[in-house]
Amino acid sequence: MKRIRHRRFGCTIGLGLAITCFGATAKPMLAPNPAPVVIPTLQSWQGGQGRWELHEHSRILIDPSHAEMLRPLAAALARELANVSDIRPQVRQGKAGSEGDITLRLASCDNSSLIGDEGYVLEAGRSLSLCARTRAGLFYASRTLLQMLMLDGQSAGKHRSVPRGHVLDYPRYSERSVMFDVGRKFASVPFLEDYIRFMGWYKLNTLHLHLDDQVNSDDHRSWSMKAFRLKSDNPVFHDLLPSDGQYYTRQDWNRLEEIAAANAVRIVPEIDTPGHAGAIGAARPDLLYQGGTPSGGTLDPSKPQTLAYVESIFAEFLPWFRSDVIHIGGDEASVNQEDISIVSQVNYLNQLGHFLQWRGKQVEMWGSADFAIGLDKSFLIQRWINWGDEAKFNWGEHGFRWTESYGDWYIVPFGPDYFNPKGVRGDALYDGWDNRTPASVMGPHGPTGGQIAVWNDKGARDYDYENTVHGLFKDAIPAAGQVFWRGQAHDATGAPLSYSVLRQSIEILQYGPGTRLFSNSRL
Repeated sequence: MKRIRHRRFGCTIGLGLAITCFGATAKPMLAPNPAPVVIPTLQSWQGGQGRWELHEHSRILIDPSHAEMLRPLAAALARELANVSDIRPQVRQGKAGSEGDITLRLASCDNSSLIGDEGYVLEAGRSLSLCARTRAGLFYASRTLLQMLMLDGQSAGKHRSVPRGHVLDYPRYSERSVMFDVGRKFASVPFLEDYIRFMGWYKLNTLHLHLDDQVNSDDHRSWSMKAFRLKSDNPVFHDLLPSDGQYYTRQDWNRLEEIAAANAVRIVPEIDTPGHAGAIGAARPDLLYQGGTPSGGTLDPSKPQTLAYVESIFAEFLPWFRSDVIHIGGDEASVNQEDISIVSQVNYLNQLGHFLQWRGKQVEMWGSADFAIGLDKSFLIQRWINWGDEAKFNWGEHGFRWTESYGDWYIVPFGPDYFNPKGVRGDALYDGWDNRTPASVMGPHGPTGGQIAVWNDKGARDYDYENTVHGLFKDAIPAAGQVFWRGQAHDATGAPLSYSVLRQSIEILQYGPGTRLFSNSRL
């Protein structure tokens, strides 16, 4: 009988398919490792066999050519690994990892054109490699590694292995945003710090803070409070300070920016004018529009002094803001459009936007289809109106980049039923995001971002973020991470995964390492 020798295993294979091996035993091929159900789930997974193991002699190796940039990230990862595994690897410079090591690299990552500025490649074999083009991409890779460890089935604090395999991962949307209306209800710095950590854990990258507004009474006939939440030491802006004494100092803001940078989150500040500007109007009543319903909240965009004063406010606080994106509001100017034309509002917004662009900032604002013809097309638009023809308006078809900030996903504590006063469940967001987005705004001109928001229209009531807002909002955060980064999750056969499957991982992953306020409020 003719035989063929298999060189690798020292076997001969007879024509009758009988296998004879010399010095080795032929083993059946094992099935590749299934994809770990991290949140958000992975864009691409190629499973290997066996597991990568973290051990007492494991190291985190950083590329010497980028050591200064990578060392803080590596040190943070070492602390987090100690938290989940009880092993704290030493950080060293180097490129070639030994068994159990983790390497961090800033590189082209096998020349993949898909990963962009936030994607990454994770390779788990004998050693484990995290590769990205940016620090943000490496941060997200580290979140995936930590989540994979936590899902290994071992007891808390003893997670030390991940399935071997190859990950290629990158986001669906470039803006993955959470918005808090801190103008009408102040959020403490510790709360915002922990929310930034919570967001980074699920790969959300933008915290949008609405910094000025007025709070109306329940009967909507009067304003009970007007607040601008940034405190300048310049006496020129003393009259902007809120009557409730709650504001952010430069030191507070710097602290938030530092936490945000560490968690790959940018803080987009919004100073909203000409509408929602009652706090600015209280400081400069000569700039208020004398008319409209309700009165007291709108600056007159046709007055040259209005633009000059608002520009002076931005100039005062721009040095605080590290984000390249600044939000100028622009929505719901409570004016009678027969008195103050759309043209006047658009001219005001364009001039304010150009003022910021000349200072190196990208401008973002709330969308109103009436403004589309005259508005500068370099502005980023947030589509938010969820009724009438406005809800079908496709900003992309009119030359704008835009974010889906649809009002269906607003949370307004104690607010009307159509703004989710009882909160948003992750299941509803996961199942409903794409289904509730009109087909007319999808396709090649679809959104480049997504946002979920808390508005405090009833901010005069007695409630707070820690005990009320968080309870209404927390379940939507992992779902937003999934929808904005990956969209619908699928199993190995391509079948959609229900949110109940993802929730099994969320129940283990919780808020991620470093959060302090939410230990008694489990997801």
